[in-house]
Amino acid sequence: MVEKEILVTNPSGLHTRPAKRIVDAAKAYSSEITFVKGEKEGSAKTLIKLMKLGITMGNTIVVRCEGEDETAALAGITDLIAGLSE
Repeated sequence: MVEKEILVTNPSGLHTRPAKRIVDAAKAYSSEITFVKGEKEGSAKTLIKLMKLGITMGNTIVVRCEGEDETAALAGITDLIAGLSE
């Protein structure tokens, strides 16, 4: 298992459009990808679970990946989050 803490800098947080981009990207990996915000966590492969976390600009989240391609998944997803600007 690998994980990384990341600050969400997208001005509108992870509303529906960027969350959908994350879900689509996460589904390309075989690893389990989980987002953790405080005491809550949800799968990055399920839009509803990701949206329920209520991730907004300025939140620090943990992206946790576990599986065969966990290192690539962590890099890909954290790079995507860092590059969001909508």
